[in-house]
Amino acid sequence: MDVVLTIFWGLVVLIILVFVHELGHFLFARLFGARVTEFMIGMPGPNIGFERNGCRYGITCIPLGGYNRITGMEGGPEDPNLSKVLAYVYRHGKADVEHTAMACDLDTGEAENALIILDGWGSIKKPARSDKSGLYSAPQTDTYELGEPREVDDETALLDGERAQTYRGLKFWQRLCVLFAGPVFNVVFALIIFIVLLSGIGVTSATTTLEDVIADSPAQVAGLEAGDTITALDGVETPDWETLSDEIASLTVGEDVTVSYVRDDEPETTELTVGAREDGTPQLGVYMATAPERVSVFRALGDSFVYIGQTVAAYASLFNPMTAAETVSESTSVVGIAVMSREAASASPLLLLYLLAAVSLSLGIVNLIPLPPLDGGKIVVEVIQKIIRRDIPASVINAITVVVIALLIVLFLILLNQDIHNFILGT
Repeated sequence: MDVVLTIFWGLVVLIILVFVHELGHFLFARLFGARVTEFMIGMPGPNIGFERNGCRYGITCIPLGGYNRITGMEGGPEDPNLSKVLAYVYRHGKADVEHTAMACDLDTGEAENALIILDGWGSIKKPARSDKSGLYSAPQTDTYELGEPREVDDETALLDGERAQTYRGLKFWQRLCVLFAGPVFNVVFALIIFIVLLSGIGVTSATTTLEDVIADSPAQVAGLEAGDTITALDGVETPDWETLSDEIASLTVGEDVTVSYVRDDEPETTELTVGAREDGTPQLGVYMATAPERVSVFRALGDSFVYIGQTVAAYASLFNPMTAAETVSESTSVVGIAVMSREAASASPLLLLYLLAAVSLSLGIVNLIPLPPLDGGKIVVEVIQKIIRRDIPASVINAITVVVIALLIVLFLILLNQDIHNFILGT
């Protein structure tokens, strides 16, 4: 049963966060008029879902990760044969590679490449797998049926109109918005959860009130009882648990200290000799009571940004040879996330929400690492192309992408092995 629950809660967390991420890309692409032909949860492959307004929504057979198929995201300079190939398919309604090549004075490789790109743009529709004719079809519109011939007066204007509905046709700032939207949605999602938890529901934290006193401990010998609230140690006020904890940690084992406390609304003092835990650190021998603590929205927002900064610093340390190994040892793969999701769900809905926010934040930050195929890498490519005023060859981007993917696979295997030992084998 633990295995089933681990898989279930792991998938729940990952699907929610991937949905949020891909929703950001999807909404901004559609906002700027770019076609999106697929919105999928999972890795590319067989899927179940539905189609609406030219986009198929669904979940694939391997529900890990997700993707949007935003038209026109192929890299490199634009294929110069698109306009005449598109016009030929429109005029005839349907066309195969061989006839398109002959009519447009192209070799079959050039014709097929242009047809594939136009299908990726959503400008034409490729043949179904079961269709052995190999015919590409002009799309269905309000005026024409799928595969119905239509007149083309201006080939250039036709292609311009199609390009305008693709990622390639967006303005520079619009493309950046589309790329940033996924990670930003993850970060904003995390911020919303953190603010709700901290300022709306409140987070359970230790107080300075004693819940219990350990038998024969220094606290019991000194006369402290459950329900007492410690207000100071040796004259140092302890208004909250953080301050009290720091003060206890600064004590010396065997030291005599004056404990000020409140019992039944009356201030009291007692002398206490500091004890020692098994590891030699100082202790009083008490258990502190807990209570939900709410903070202002501004405090919650500030604390959230502090946590964001810590997350950014953690990922930055991966690129420092001095700290990379330690950072990896403290990281986890999807296996660890699944186990922690199950444990959080069984412990408390609030803990599950906190984990959801933490993983969402990590997903957003890691996707901004400036390496293709991550969103941050695509942003860097866009900026470089804007500066040099020409497209980076697709072969260069693809080569970098292959290297980065290989490194990510190695990192994943290291983390997976680490999680198996930590969470499954318990070694």
